[in-house]
Amino acid sequence: MIFSNQLEVLIISEINKNGENSINTNRKNPYNICIWKDVSTCNDCSIKGELQCHEDFRYSIWFASGFIFGFIPAILGIFLGFFSESLNLPLFIISLGGWILYLVIFFIIWEPRMLCSHCPYYAEGEAKVVHCYANHGIPKTTSFNPAPMSRSEKIQFIIGLLIFFGYPIPFLIIAEQFVLLLISMIGVIFWILILQLKICPDCVNFSCPLNRVPKNILVSFIKHNPIMKEAWEKSGYRFE
Repeated sequence: MIFSNQLEVLIISEINKNGENSINTNRKNPYNICIWKDVSTCNDCSIKGELQCHEDFRYSIWFASGFIFGFIPAILGIFLGFFSESLNLPLFIISLGGWILYLVIFFIIWEPRMLCSHCPYYAEGEAKVVHCYANHGIPKTTSFNPAPMSRSEKIQFIIGLLIFFGYPIPFLIIAEQFVLLLISMIGVIFWILILQLKICPDCVNFSCPLNRVPKNILVSFIKHNPIMKEAWEKSGYRFE
């Protein structure tokens, strides 16, 4: 946490040296990110309505529905495997307990550092938890990073998702819950389709490997937010 605070101070100092007013004293919006300004400032925005700039419950419903269809069948299959004695107690604990432990580590520790910290929603000052459509209420465990995700972070994210999706598969096979395994896999595919068709085309976490926002809208948003523009340029991104 000390390191994160020092890094934040360094970023602020560097930006101020360059004479850009990217960071202000507003504790609600210390990075001067447009989505955390008063909504009245959106009236003159050239891309108003093109992005999910403010928390919208519809996106949470879409995100959660796919999640439920994908993962409830897998959890049910693990329980049925245990009650039918296809899974003994140690395997049941490893399958369900291990998956839950991984989800806690992934969503609270690993994902925020490699993915969420790069999202404008993570730039909200004062807040101790995230306020976004996907991870609403999850504790903030790192600081906002205005730069895009690195190649290493993108690879980590893909690996993390593969573990996330794939962890219960061997246990469902051992438990001989093939129907529920199939339903779960169809549910995961359905979830990915929802992400790609309904959520990712509007998402402001632009460097996420799943993001599908058109470049012209991405560029317009980044140019509205000087601290992000400078960080993206330093990472080698070309806006032309």
